[in-house]
Amino acid sequence: MSVTVNTGTHDDVRYFDVGWLQIGQALRTQRWKTVVNIDRMLRNHHPHEVLTHVEQNSNWYAKTFTLALKVERIIFQTAASREIYLDDHTLRARVVQVSHRLIDLRKRKNMVKFGIRLPRRVQ
Repeated sequence: MSVTVNTGTHDDVRYFDVGWLQIGQALRTQRWKTVVNIDRMLRNHHPHEVLTHVEQNSNWYAKTFTLALKVERIIFQTAASREIYLDDHTLRARVVQVSHRLIDLRKRKNMVKFGIRLPRRVQ
């Protein structure tokens, strides 16, 4: 899966120092707090129908924590720096961006599964 996240001044991954990804206890604790915050956001949000139209996904609230873990991992892996990752002011926007990408991915998978052809993109 390819997820793009607005990272500030440079969009080229070569400009980023990924040394901050080394996990210490403080970062592990912060990641856990971020997962809990994302889970709260998801629980307070009505899910997109693409996620609930199948029977096994009918209980949305039972799956929010697993989804929060997935979203947090994507946000963590795509963040350019510790400061960007820890910025609580942009967390909701980053969660929305990743969630939209996951929904688009699920829609494409459903279209392939049910034999619906994807529309061609005009560029």
